[in-house]
Amino acid sequence: LQFLYFIGPCSQLSNMSNQQSAFSTLPPITAGAASVALIMYPADVMRALKMASAGGGESSAFVLLKNFIQAHGMKGLASQGVLPELIQRTWSRISKFFMFPVLHRAIWNMEPSQGTPFTKGSAAMVATLPEMWTCTPFETAKVALQLDSTNRFKNSAWGVAKWIYKERGWKGLYCGYAGLQYRQACWTSIYFATVDDITKKTREATKATGLLSDASSNRFGAVLGGFVAGMVGAAVNTPGDVVRTNVQKAEMAKWINPPAGYVTPNYRFGPSYVWSGVTVSAEMTRHIVTQSGVGGLWKGFIFKSVHLGGGGALLNLLIPVFKGMMGVTKE
Repeated sequence: LQFLYFIGPCSQLSNMSNQQSAFSTLPPITAGAASVALIMYPADVMRALKMASAGGGESSAFVLLKNFIQAHGMKGLASQGVLPELIQRTWSRISKFFMFPVLHRAIWNMEPSQGTPFTKGSAAMVATLPEMWTCTPFETAKVALQLDSTNRFKNSAWGVAKWIYKERGWKGLYCGYAGLQYRQACWTSIYFATVDDITKKTREATKATGLLSDASSNRFGAVLGGFVAGMVGAAVNTPGDVVRTNVQKAEMAKWINPPAGYVTPNYRFGPSYVWSGVTVSAEMTRHIVTQSGVGGLWKGFIFKSVHLGGGGALLNLLIPVFKGMMGVTKE
């Protein structure tokens, strides 16, 4: 009942002059999320290619890019897997940016602006659960398309999803879930726990230079603060992303060209299925460290930091801008 109280169309807090519904934040969040997903997509392609090389094979960014362009052409940088990427990234950001303040109010009985880094980080971590339950199939399809060097699936998200479902059932669409959940929980909790404080500092530092007007300083400070918070989160969550990308890559290779004697596991959904995801991720972590050293867990960090740092910067700027344009004042 408390949860419904906070998200209902007529919800309101007695100590707030702002009487808008939590749902009033959806249009500006959606506009910001879709814009960022489209802008940052090429960086996401390079991030996926670089991290997928951590388990062995050619890891030069130049060679990876060359091979990708040979398979898909230059337009592939902007289109290969773009549909599942736009859907997944947009929904992912909508989910977390909408659910974060709702959960913060529900769990801690206060607005995020009144919270501490701990209350913000914990609420944000919980917000990643429904996010990844709904987003993982899109992420799996996207990675399959970005790693499709022979263009087998013709850039069809529906085609690759049907193929995965045929080979492994619905559980195949959640391949690499453990790494994905780790990735999202780390980045989201760190970003929301730190972005407000970092943005306050960057705005103060920008204003102190005297080079920009107050309005420009606020905008530039928001971009810089979001970028720093996003990069800090990326530094922590990159290993999880590297591991899950390589888990998905290795599993899909087995599905396409099963080795002799390979038997598809038939886990029932339950503790054993969940635990299998953890053990597979742990085995892949050991494999990557053996092949590439500990640094292999941070392969693709440059592209990932650009992607998540840039995404964090744009979200920190655009969502408030769209809120102002749409007259939304609700946190």
